[in-house]
Amino acid sequence: MVSDGMVLQREMPLRIWGFGSPGEKVTVKFDGETAGGVTADDGKWIVELSPKKAGGPYTMDIDGINHIWLKNIMVGEVWFCSGQYNMQLPMGHVREQYAELIAHAGDVPVRQFYIGEHYDYKGPRNNVAGGHWETADTNSVLTFSALGYLFARQIYDHYHCAVGLINACVGDAPAEAWLSPDALRQFPEYASAATRYADSVFPEGAGPADRTATGGLFNGMVAPADLYTVRGILWWQGEANVSKAGDYTAIFPLVIQDWRRHWVANEMPFLYVQLEAHGPVQEQRGESAWADLREAQRMALTLPGTGMAVSADLDADGKLQPKDYEEIARRLMVSAEGVAYGKKDIIFSGPLYESMKAHGDKVHILFTDAGNGLVVKDGGELKGFAIAGPDNKFVPAKAETDGKKVIVWSDQVPHPVAVRYGWADNPYGVNLYNRDLLFKDGLPAPPFAGRVKEKKKPADEDQQH
Repeated sequence: MVSDGMVLQREMPLRIWGFGSPGEKVTVKFDGETAGGVTADDGKWIVELSPKKAGGPYTMDIDGINHIWLKNIMVGEVWFCSGQYNMQLPMGHVREQYAELIAHAGDVPVRQFYIGEHYDYKGPRNNVAGGHWETADTNSVLTFSALGYLFARQIYDHYHCAVGLINACVGDAPAEAWLSPDALRQFPEYASAATRYADSVFPEGAGPADRTATGGLFNGMVAPADLYTVRGILWWQGEANVSKAGDYTAIFPLVIQDWRRHWVANEMPFLYVQLEAHGPVQEQRGESAWADLREAQRMALTLPGTGMAVSADLDADGKLQPKDYEEIARRLMVSAEGVAYGKKDIIFSGPLYESMKAHGDKVHILFTDAGNGLVVKDGGELKGFAIAGPDNKFVPAKAETDGKKVIVWSDQVPHPVAVRYGWADNPYGVNLYNRDLLFKDGLPAPPFAGRVKEKKKPADEDQQH
């Protein structure tokens, strides 16, 4: 990864590393700075350079027993892109939709390092199995992550610097495959499976028929990159965990914390896409494993430095590939401005469910991140709500907003106890948004489920019981 054409992260300390003979003295010269280190007993050396401003192209001299000269280096913004199929999907698969951008790809300085699929069950690898930095042009951009590239264009439009993408995706990988051996100890069942593979006779870089088994992808594709200084993580994953959405509530936050620990960045920005629509549009009244998974993703927003882009409202077909990747990239960029770039006075999330109370046969729902008020996108009827009484049987509900709260009710439920919003495999048509600072439609509220707060009993009543 430390090679010709790389993009280094601006305005952050930079780690440069390589391999040599134990005890070998190494000197790195870059942009007027010289830093030195000594190769450890395991053959690895690391030096740290001070933060640099965006610019380039630069060269880098590395001196040890031999001399290495790296060229065409840029300093700008670097993001690590990981997850499943929708993050992996290359621009070539959407070439008709984005033909104009592809035709002018060479106008914008975006580069990608593709980490090929590689699993290792023996332990974390020190180096990637191969690859090189590639500069986007009309032909090469067809292999770039579509979402990553569209996000990179957004960054360039805002900050006018080179953008580097590190692409490490596996189409059908569950979240637990991306956990380190240390983190897996919190899940004995998964840790046991990882141990069985580690103790097997599989050669390095190979493994069981299930190449996405627990732990292997972290060792093979994340561990080799965690010394590379990045601004943050872009993540789109979850389809492989739908059948175990309950586990995801714990696994996904652990992925975030685990990766931050390995990058030695406690609040490294972690931006992710909430699960897309699946299947035909449905009435939002029944149970949905896809909705359960989205709820687990929403709950991860309690971790600092996280941002989430809603995608389930964008596709009426539910074919697991949203049509509007550019809109998802825009939503991620809004999150990035608030979470990663510290932009003030910006609404970088849709309305987030906070609490609900019953007022007779109606439920009043409050939200954070409401911006300049709650609105129904494009006007009309507020859609996507369902309500239940003590029997927990949900029925479609009527809903309206006064700009500060949402009021939900149904004539079939005189004593409401719970409300859901967008609770379906495909909740296309949900339309609760906030207003941004310019009083334009901001961002959509993510699907959620909540229960009415129970009224506290008087203290003397408790004593009587």
